[in-house]
Parts: sequence; C-alpha cells; structure tokens
Amino acid sequence: MTSVLATSPGTSSRTLAAVLAERAAATRAGQLAVVPLDRELVASLVADIAALRREATVSWEHPAVGEAHFALGEATRLRGPRGARLADARAAVLPLFAGLAEADRQLVRAFAAFEFDPCNVLRHPAWEGFGGWQVVVPRVLLSRSGSEWQGIAFAVGGEDDILPSLDTPARPAPTTRSAAGHGLDDAAWQSAVWCAVERIRGGTFEKTVLARQITLPVRRSIEQVLGELAERYPNCFTFRFATAGGDWIGASPERLVALEGGAVRAASLAATRRRGSTEEEDRRLGEELLADPKERAEHAVVVEAVRAALEPVCESVVAPCEPRLMRLPNLQHLYTPVTGRVREGVTVLDLVERMHPTPAVGGWPREQGVAAIRALEAMDRGWYAAPVGWFDAAGNGEFAVALRAARVTGDCATLFAGAGIVAASQPERELAETNLKLRPLAEALGAPQWT
Repeated sequence: MTSVLATSPGTSSRTLAAVLAERAAATRAGQLAVVPLDRELVASLVADIAALRREATVSWEHPAVGEAHFALGEATRLRGPRGARLADARAAVLPLFAGLAEADRQLVRAFAAFEFDPCNVLRHPAWEGFGGWQVVVPRVLLSRSGSEWQGIAFAVGGEDDILPSLDTPARPAPTTRSAAGHGLDDAAWQSAVWCAVERIRGGTFEKTVLARQITLPVRRSIEQVLGELAERYPNCFTFRFATAGGDWIGASPERLVALEGGAVRAASLAATRRRGSTEEEDRRLGEELLADPKERAEHAVVVEAVRAALEPVCESVVAPCEPRLMRLPNLQHLYTPVTGRVREGVTVLDLVERMHPTPAVGGWPREQGVAAIRALEAMDRGWYAAPVGWFDAAGNGEFAVALRAARVTGDCATLFAGAGIVAASQPERELAETNLKLRPLAEALGAPQWT
C-alpha cells in the first residue's frame, strides 16, 4: 500500500513507518502496537475507493449497511498448512492479542479465511498458496461505519523494519490445472447428483451439497470487479483476500455469524429461484418458492441446524416461524434470520467453529453430507463455501460463507457454485441453478457470454 500512503497530502509512508517503529519498540516482542490515525490522514486515504480496492490486502464491504474495511499491507500474516483446523488458527492468534490495553481490543481487526474441509484428500495445486487458513492483521486499517471513517495502524513488537510490509502480495501467474480435484464436467456432475439422490432416497442422509467450478479469463481489473459487485449487490458481503497463491474474491449473500457485545446474528439461507423479467413474474416466482414443499423442507433443515449450533452457547436463540424472501438482482432465496445472546466468554471464532459447515453448504446430517461431497464432487473446494471475515481482540466479529466466489490467479479466474441436493432434486434443474449462481461473478469479471 506504499503508493496510496506516499501520495497522501501531509504525510508519507516513511512518516507513518517512523511512528509505527517507535510504538513497536515500546511493545513486547510478538505483541501488537496500535496507532490511531488523525482525521486528515484518514480523509486523504479514503478519497479514492478504487485505489483502496486495487491495493488492499483484504477488503470487506457490505454497502447496504454502510460498512467497509480496507486492510492495507500487513503487520503480520499467519498461515496454516492444508488440513489445519480453525482451532489451530485461534491458538496462533491469541498470543498476538496478549497485553493489549482494554481500549485497544475493539480497535484491532484481524481478517481470516479458512478452507472448507481440512479432511478432504484431494489437493489441487492452485490452492497450495492459500493454505488451510490465513489470518492477516493489516499495517493500516481504514474502516467505515455509516458515513464515518476511522483509521488505525498496527505494528508488531520486535519488528526491525516497518516499511517493506506495506506492500501487498504480488499476483502470481496462472497455475496449470492438474487432474486431481478440478471437479466434473456438466454430464458427470449431473450423474453425481443422481447418485446423491439415490442415496438420499435410500435413507443414507437427508441432504448434501454438490459444487462445480468453471475457469474464465479475467478481462477487468480487480478494482473494477469489486466495484461492480459492491454496486450491483449491496446486500451481499463483497470481499477480497490477497494471498501469495492469488486473490480470493466474492459477493456472498450469506452471513454465517456476527457477534457484537454479546448479541449474535446468523442467517439461514437455502432454496433458490431466479428473478422474474416482469413484476408479475417476479412475484409469482417468489410465491412459488415460498410454497414449494421441497424448498421449504431444505430450508427448515438449515434453520434447525443453526439453532442447534447456537443454543448450547447462548442464553437465548430466536428465529421466526416462517421464512421470507431475500431478493438479489438475479436470484431470490428463502431466508430466516436467527438471533440470540451468547454466554459470557463466547467469541465469534467459537461460533464459527460450531456452525461451519451449515447444511446450506455441507448437507445434513453434517458428517454424512460432507462425506458425500468428498465421494461425489471430485473437487478440491479449497476456500469455497468456507468462513471468511474478520474478528477483533475482544471476541467480536463477522463472518460470511464464501459463496459467489472466485480464485483469481494471473489473468484467469476459477468460479465456484453449488446446489443443495435432496430427495426431490432433478439434475437438470440443479445444474441450471449453479449457472444462475455463477453468472454475477462471471459478468463482473467481464465474461458475460460464458454459457
């Protein structure tokens, strides 16, 4: 992020680096130092949002609620190998937060992304640079809540050189695909759906979720892609997580869980219809979705699983009896919000660990649903359908399920989409549903004619 800082009026990257170095020198080795930025500097840094999207190590935007976080550079990046679990990430991060003043604990933002299934034996080489999980504490964090911007800089005690880590990871060249873990073609994928349906009807499990991937050329810059997603899908979580293996980007409609001051919010999102081309058609499609027994049953499983995950660690959990429609520009889903209040000491990472994967992305019962994914999908999901989001040192945070997402490597993007498979599923309809889910990101990447 050297370029943005260096061109800001009244400051320079070296001036900021000097302040950080001084604070880091007074901080115990391996622990975080926190430096609030003055209003003038913050105003200059947020004047060009496109530049922030282009150069951010991590970005997180939810336009509908006026929230945005841009993580510039990195004070530290922690990484777990493939197969590592969320508990490993939590253990690695805790020493970093030790010794923070109480007033600073809610100022720290660490951004994290995880792989979907640490036990999957398929390993596509394109995911190796991402690892099993990564946690980034930025060098500079610019955050918006409503119309107010705040800026914080971070350093790690014991650092000798502050300035070089202001740069973001370089985007690598495209990775050659291997035969292992790249998924199925359309015909084979539909055969896998039939196989899952037969197992479900035989009573092996109630639901699984089968995903597929496509690879497309990238014809637009990263800031153009993220800008279009944020503008067209303001109710979604638009994210970017830059790694040595490439960029992980998306616009997810599904909050996994958020925790603030003990109040927890989660979402049950399952069942899909396209939007209508007229108001009348759109209304009819929405009513059909609300009345469809197959879709209602699939959605109810997700609601109950979310409640079951939260209730042991909450004083109360509340969910409406009836779902409502979440309408996006191209799709509509059945949606039920779930809220509650956690018991003392419970953190957002505790909740993420309990809830992932929900039946919306992993099937039900969980163990059998995920086992079916491993057996039938023939794909290394990597970070697809896994938690992505942020947390602070006080245990608050927000995570989405990484849906409507793509791995961008050089000038190629690999897009992922899945469909919930139940006893009444029809392969042709499920394939069409995944195509609908792939289209928004394909269009944002500049490849609208991929189908």
